[in-house]
Amino acid sequence: MRNFARIITLQLALIIPLMMYADDQSIINAANKVLQTEPVAVTDKTFSVSGNPHNFESLSIYWWPNPQNPAGPYIAKDGQANPEHKQYDLPRLLKMVDNLQKVGKAYIITKDSRYYDFFCKQLDVWFINEETKMLPNFNYCQFIPGRNNGKGNPQGMIDSYNFNSIIENVNKVNAIQPIGNKRMKSLKKWMKSFANWMENSDNGKVASQYKNNQGIAYDTTLFNIYRFAENNKKCSQLILSCCNRIKQQIDNEGKQPEEIKRTRAYFYSIWNLQHIVEFLTYANDASFKIDNETKRKVCKSIQYLEQFIGHKEKFPYKDISTDWGENERLLSNIRTQAYNLEVCSPIDSQE
Repeated sequence: MRNFARIITLQLALIIPLMMYADDQSIINAANKVLQTEPVAVTDKTFSVSGNPHNFESLSIYWWPNPQNPAGPYIAKDGQANPEHKQYDLPRLLKMVDNLQKVGKAYIITKDSRYYDFFCKQLDVWFINEETKMLPNFNYCQFIPGRNNGKGNPQGMIDSYNFNSIIENVNKVNAIQPIGNKRMKSLKKWMKSFANWMENSDNGKVASQYKNNQGIAYDTTLFNIYRFAENNKKCSQLILSCCNRIKQQIDNEGKQPEEIKRTRAYFYSIWNLQHIVEFLTYANDASFKIDNETKRKVCKSIQYLEQFIGHKEKFPYKDISTDWGENERLLSNIRTQAYNLEVCSPIDSQE
């Protein structure tokens, strides 16, 4: 028996480093592909609905041409993405975020200056260089053709959630090799300007009042930007308001009333939980305390959704998602994050 255990141990000692090497090599290969491209700019667009290519412009993805009036205002089809959105800036934003993540990871592994240089150049192109930088607003985010005079909508604030990944990658790379005082100062200035737009623009004010997942996404992004900018006073205020929002969003059964109305009710319930747990992660990283009632509500919602893992047919609300397994994977990750944060324990999920 001892010999068998020794053999298993030796096999694991050989296999685990190989697995880690394979993972690292996959990250490096992905980053090498990024190095063969140019950094993405918001100004790469071939046309601008606002007339200024520095504005971020995205199409509200669940809005489509009206078959009864093709030249008229678009109509809503909740949960059904219009492929026209790929013609606008959201794919560019996602590509920029992906670039930073891939070369950032590769730099952390290898310390190869090529990845660091591309990382910094991508930041410069999107946020700093006068010729290519994005203006710090979402005035034309998720516009709907034929409505609101071509201006954006408060729902578009959800696209700003991508800035959380940018901040995370900047912090990780900067911890190894500072990206430069001037660059960091410029980046923080841009982020603070965007936060100011979030709080004071008409669309930002409306988004701050949302009672669904977009409200949590708003709080999470705003909190993370102010944390990045080292504004603890603003962060303290947001801890209180976001915890109150969380408690209002989850009922005593663990259901999320605003999310179960959707055509993808299970997905959006999980999606909102993901935003909530990420907010709690940022709060924990900044050493802020979360009240017990907020924790209880989060655990209750996890418990409620867990009962439908492997039992899609028992979920009592509409969900047109085609990949239930992906929903379950997301929920499993959220549950793990919640346990790691000591928001709830493994025992909670069995009650």
